[in-house]
Amino acid sequence: MLTRQVRGVTEKVTVDKGTLTAPEVADISLLVENLAQIFSGKITLEHKNDFKMVNTPSFLLDAVMEIGRKGMTVQRFKGLGEMNPDQLWETTLDPSNRTLLQVKVGDVDSAEQVFSTLMGSVVEPRRDFIQENALKSNLDV
Repeated sequence: MLTRQVRGVTEKVTVDKGTLTAPEVADISLLVENLAQIFSGKITLEHKNDFKMVNTPSFLLDAVMEIGRKGMTVQRFKGLGEMNPDQLWETTLDPSNRTLLQVKVGDVDSAEQVFSTLMGSVVEPRRDFIQENALKSNLDV
């Protein structure tokens, strides 16, 4: 039995023998052994003139992500009214960056269905829609 505590709530999970003998578990075990061997010595991440010591895969990931974020800012807006004029131009108004779609009267039923799914109070259809369409297009919901 595995037990963990998350935000004060204790979860208990029973792992059966079938799970422990699954081929995926053997693959993971081999991966863990390889990672333990790789990270058993001193590892230095070098980027330009910056050197960082990393001793676990998670430290390596954190260091790489930190390097990738340098010079970047990420902002999230609830609506267009929260943007500065230059941000609004860059993201929405600049004709070279925007895509306009024409919605025809015949599309009203389809548009209403999607709108109701995404904005309605029932969670399951919204979750299903997002899961089905997230990889098909630039879906920002």
